[in-house]
Amino acid sequence: MLIIKCMEKKRWAYRVLRQLFNRIPASCLTTKSSWQWLRYYPAITPAPICFNEWHQAENDSEYQRWIEQNSVSSLADWRVLQQQAQQWQRPPKISIVTPVHNTQAEVLYDCILSVRAQAYPYWQFILVDDGSSNEATHKLLTSGVCQDPRIKIHFCATAQGISAATNIAIEQSQGDYVVFLDHDDRLSLDALYLLAQEIRQYPEVDILYSDRDMISPKGKLYMHLFKPDWSPESLLAGNYIFHLMCYRRQLLTQLGGYRSTLDGSQDYDLILRASETRPQVRHLQKVLYHWRQYQGSVALDSNAKDYAFQAGVAALNQALQRRGIKGQASEIKTLWRGNYQLALESPDSQDIQVIKIHAHLPIDSYSSFINQKLHNGAEQSPFIALISDLLSPVNANAIGTLAAWLKMEGVGLASGGIITQDNKIEYTGATYRQDGSLLMPYQDCPTSEVGYMAVTQLARNVSAPHPFCVVLRRALWQQLNGLNKQYSGYYALLDFALRAQAAQWRCVSVPQAQFISQQAHLLAYFPEPDKQLFTKQWQDWLDQGDPYYNKNLDRSRQDKQFYIQPL
Repeated sequence: MLIIKCMEKKRWAYRVLRQLFNRIPASCLTTKSSWQWLRYYPAITPAPICFNEWHQAENDSEYQRWIEQNSVSSLADWRVLQQQAQQWQRPPKISIVTPVHNTQAEVLYDCILSVRAQAYPYWQFILVDDGSSNEATHKLLTSGVCQDPRIKIHFCATAQGISAATNIAIEQSQGDYVVFLDHDDRLSLDALYLLAQEIRQYPEVDILYSDRDMISPKGKLYMHLFKPDWSPESLLAGNYIFHLMCYRRQLLTQLGGYRSTLDGSQDYDLILRASETRPQVRHLQKVLYHWRQYQGSVALDSNAKDYAFQAGVAALNQALQRRGIKGQASEIKTLWRGNYQLALESPDSQDIQVIKIHAHLPIDSYSSFINQKLHNGAEQSPFIALISDLLSPVNANAIGTLAAWLKMEGVGLASGGIITQDNKIEYTGATYRQDGSLLMPYQDCPTSEVGYMAVTQLARNVSAPHPFCVVLRRALWQQLNGLNKQYSGYYALLDFALRAQAAQWRCVSVPQAQFISQQAHLLAYFPEPDKQLFTKQWQDWLDQGDPYYNKNLDRSRQDKQFYIQPL
């Protein structure tokens, strides 16, 4: 498949490799603290299959176009990245860790070669065989495919479990950063290069993650997952950042690596614990990881490893306990496995000041009405609810459910889910078009619509709360001096939310706090000068893009939300 596959069958290839090793200074090969010998070792040159068959989408012309525009499409492009990396001073050293257990030889072969064919050469690959009984697995691990001084194979006599096996690999790693790669998956050819480039630009980074897609049983790419940037509350609904994951090695040591008691959801438990250290996180908005589907894998059949999702619930509940948050996590039975919801303890009703926004209020009186209510009021309750009188809560405690999320550190605003009387989606989180207008994902779709990454069903971080269905902290209101009086309509609240975001506060959309609206499209009317002012004040932010809405996704049309950005 790659050049190395042909080389395995030719004795002259091994002589060439031995000659290469003989040219490498012995001190470089034996000094663990030095990686300089890598400069003497040539990477495998990818064969055409890496640029052709590895980049084929399955029945999706739109994604195929995206792949062609965003992948290393030729050997010439690959060599450019390689040459650039070789010119870097002090390039980051990256260790890849992979536990192996009875992996199909062909699948494991692809996994290994996707590392060996990386354009970035400064890596170390540690594979820990966890007591495999499959002879083909052993044969591959001891074959010429693994004859690279950057690759280390460790054999466990008996199975230790995925967490223990991975921890063995981490302990033997020497890189500044550690990448987790499953034994049946594949890296993009530029994955390590782009990680290293990001680390060089942001040397304080602790965690990096990328977008990903899937490899179908036919070997084609599909089901892309273009993720939001770092979203701590979205993480409480499931491990949305799963693959590609890269940690600073020092952070892994601090956390003690994986915990075997949570095998199956060890990655989820690790990122939940890591998030509590207030890490510096970077998101690479590019598909750098290909998650393989085959018989028996979670990627193909989520029920193949039921214990994994039970461990996910346990990991999430333990996270709540560590953080002192009163509540209980559970799986959402109506969705695919691995999606969770929280039942949080609501604050007392007297802790929430509810301001009813009347339907007959002129569109240019929103800001003055709310400012007057709050500036003239004597209440000092910690939470403020702004609710239209056109909204009726489905559950009597919907407002309390929203306020419960504000007990979390860093959460300043929370909006509920809004549906219409004919069971259509009105609001389930929103983002912005580049012109400052609101984009309401899946608005007017049936309430049965789950949406991309289940956005209509899961609590998640958003940048645009609903101005007529939002609870906020009074302390945040005071910190930002209320609504900007330059606005007259509801754009004042949207401006407030972005000012809160700039001050490191987050907003959460909580679909479980559901309201029924007597009127569709509550946000259809607003003073046009407000939108113009908002666009002018936030143009740089709008141009850069909403951190909770991936730049690869279209935000130009209401009916194309969560589709790939057109070329």
